[in-house]
Amino acid sequence: MPKEALNCSELMKRIADSFGTKVNKDLQQCGVTLSQMKMLIHLGDSFSGSATLKELEKALGTSQATIAGIAVRLEKKKLLTGSIDPQDRRVKHVSLSKSGWAMYYDAQVHIEEEEERLVTGLTGEERAQLKKLLQKIYDTLK
Repeated sequence: MPKEALNCSELMKRIADSFGTKVNKDLQQCGVTLSQMKMLIHLGDSFSGSATLKELEKALGTSQATIAGIAVRLEKKKLLTGSIDPQDRRVKHVSLSKSGWAMYYDAQVHIEEEEERLVTGLTGEERAQLKKLLQKIYDTLK
């Protein structure tokens, strides 16, 4: 029986859904969600390991309320520390704690492993071409 022919958008959605499900399952063992890990990764990728909630909102494309909720949960888990800006009490800064940095470094290894699993059937040239094409699609959507 031939496989169902899917259009590109449906294939991308199914891949993203499958990948998200797998990653969320793996992250349960660490006690965090994918959204929480995205925040930790963004902070870890920044030069200082810290950002304001407003900066995170823009970078992660998520509402202020969602970002604030994620930050509160990560603070409770001792993965972030938060502080109010002394010049503007409306601004909250969050930084990775020592435990947050450890989780960030562990996540980098896991991301590399998952990326490899995702493209394992492709040659080096195909991987480069896929990345280039996906970036082009993403840039078109911005």
